[in-house]
Amino acid sequence: MTNKIYPDATNASRKKPVIGREKLIPTGHRGAKNAVAISGPCLATGAHETRIWDTQSGQCCYTIEPNGQSDANDKVSALQFAPTADPHDEGRFLWAGLKDSDLLVIDARTGKIWTRPNSTHKQAITWILRYKNTELWTIDDAGVLNIWDVMDGNRLIEEHLVLPRASAALLVGRDLWMATGRTFEVHRFGNKQQIQQPPPRIRITNGLANIVQLAVVPYHIGKIFMGHENGNVSVWDMQTLDQLEVISVSMYAISCMVPVGEYYLWMGFNTGMIYVYDTRPERWLVVKVWKAHSSGVSNFVVDDIGLALGDKTVQIISVDSHGYVSFWDGLMEEHWRSQQMEKFRADYSVEQDTRILICSWNIDANKPGKLSYSDDLLVREWLSGMRDPDPEIIVVGIQEIVDLESKKQTARSLFASRKKIETLQEADELLTHRYTLWHDYLVQVIADNYGRGAYTVIKTDQLVGLFSCIFVRSTELRRISYVDSKSVKTGMKVMKKSLHGNKGGIAIRFRIDDSSLCFVNCHLAAGQSHYIQRNADAEGILKDAQFPAREEDSDAYPRGGDGTFILDHEHCFLSGDLNYRIDMHREEVLQYLASRSAEDGLSYLQKEDQLLKQRVANPFFKLMIFQESPIHFLPTYKYDPGKETYDSSEKRRVPAWCDRILYRSNNIQSLFYQRHEVLASDHRPISGGYIVRVKRVDPSKKAKVAYDVDQAWRKRYTQLVQEHKANYVAGFDMSDAVQRLEAVNWDVNQIKYR
Repeated sequence: MTNKIYPDATNASRKKPVIGREKLIPTGHRGAKNAVAISGPCLATGAHETRIWDTQSGQCCYTIEPNGQSDANDKVSALQFAPTADPHDEGRFLWAGLKDSDLLVIDARTGKIWTRPNSTHKQAITWILRYKNTELWTIDDAGVLNIWDVMDGNRLIEEHLVLPRASAALLVGRDLWMATGRTFEVHRFGNKQQIQQPPPRIRITNGLANIVQLAVVPYHIGKIFMGHENGNVSVWDMQTLDQLEVISVSMYAISCMVPVGEYYLWMGFNTGMIYVYDTRPERWLVVKVWKAHSSGVSNFVVDDIGLALGDKTVQIISVDSHGYVSFWDGLMEEHWRSQQMEKFRADYSVEQDTRILICSWNIDANKPGKLSYSDDLLVREWLSGMRDPDPEIIVVGIQEIVDLESKKQTARSLFASRKKIETLQEADELLTHRYTLWHDYLVQVIADNYGRGAYTVIKTDQLVGLFSCIFVRSTELRRISYVDSKSVKTGMKVMKKSLHGNKGGIAIRFRIDDSSLCFVNCHLAAGQSHYIQRNADAEGILKDAQFPAREEDSDAYPRGGDGTFILDHEHCFLSGDLNYRIDMHREEVLQYLASRSAEDGLSYLQKEDQLLKQRVANPFFKLMIFQESPIHFLPTYKYDPGKETYDSSEKRRVPAWCDRILYRSNNIQSLFYQRHEVLASDHRPISGGYIVRVKRVDPSKKAKVAYDVDQAWRKRYTQLVQEHKANYVAGFDMSDAVQRLEAVNWDVNQIKYR
């Protein structure tokens, strides 16, 4: 079994590759495998009848009943537009394969049945494949293959028996690749000798699930790609039929897959998501990922010919199980332009260092007024860890500012009030008082450390147990804009909904100059073995914290988003009590901590740190795209409050690095990552110092670069159009396609095709 490879999603853009504006056509044709075809402005869908749609208006032009009468049963099982000798007729004649084994040819311009070819099919026709611009191949569930010469009056020219009940079929030259379940076979009709012999049936290994799609990516000569129900893609040698590698792309089932261009592979999933992969590196790159449909994506169809005949782009349609069809730009023009703009960013922007101090502490429900004199001094040291020069931004995240059992219990236990607290509103008022105490204390300490008025609080937010406060150096306030915050409750849930946020996260974002920053303060699920719930909490915070979109602010979001999500931002920090533990017994951990070589002891313990282990063992771990500076300090949890000894209570919890600072940025320098010896809590506070490069864009210089990029795109676009025209002409078995096109100034309509 070959080793699995996992794609790199670090710089994936979630900007949808729309054509003009997003378009969705509700066809009404539901199904796990949709019968659908597209050619230029003409879309065809089939179920209980065939419908012809105008892709520009989204209107249904014709409805064709196969037998002249309507009923609710599905009849249409396969659709394909036939090639024609006249380019003007491309997309006119639609072949429809029916479940009763009949074939129809429909004139899409009139909505009339043109003819009913006499086939040898006896069962449902499930595949209609196009061979170049000369033939159609129809396959039924019994494995009967009919090959039709559509250039000569739709004449049946060959009949063969192939794999029955195929779940996937693909023509590669005259080789027909077919798969069903976990087996596949290759019928090599280009080789007269092999036609006489039944092809070997290959059964794939146990680690791979059922095959759902086959694809050939031009960049990878001699290889075929198979998509599987378990989220894997296997790669095979087309001649030897040996398995070469496995790429694990998702924890969800791949429902459809299609190659686009030279090296892109588009995949649809039952979650409604579409991913676009660049398959050139050994570790594939996730180029784009977006929510395309509200139900599972069931099919892709690529209109490869349209660009050769005057369409503006290569249309890709995705269909979902509810019958909705969406349209996408297969050339991904927007992505290409944004990549080029990013490549030349230094030509239109200037960068400068911005120093950031991140401070995080689970305070175990302590009040600032209860801190001892020595702890107060150490807190002041914690908040002044970056000097000479001072930071532009100080981020303070506090967890467990109150007990987390419940709002009423929190208020009753933490506030010595004789007044009986009966309502959640009263509890909230008392909790707000606790936030105010810590806010005022932090403001006072920052003023004492750096000078009164040196820093200004630009944003605070709270969630039961969590409190975030961001300070910006007052001289830099003019550079700050668009400050927002969002909080996400995790904690106790019923029917997947949080009752109240005894755990969760606070995300605060803003723009500095023309760069975006986002700071997330988290408290994830507790418990020695509950790392799966912690993973889910982190994923939920990243997904559910949604800000107002800023589509006009593309410079601030170079990853392709609009600022709605945390991961859209150029520089992201996620810190707090993440609660990941060490998978060892307590006594064993203490033994390593007491070892003669402290560095060796820490290094060994980190091999069993759940967060670090998840980054290695779980390729779909949502925090995988974040980085963390090396840990050179002792575990920060769990201490006897007020002492320097790890938990000596009955529970005797295992020491762990629960408190962490993670970051995601392409332009960052880590200065330090450390803990502080404040004794008041059962956690030690941590801090990290970072320098990020933020940019300021010169609009006039940007316009000049954008003009140059536009000229480069026009040149590239001309080359792509000519390549598609050459492929179109070559599809009529013309080996001198380029010479013929050059002779008529690349006008495909001037060439005689028969």
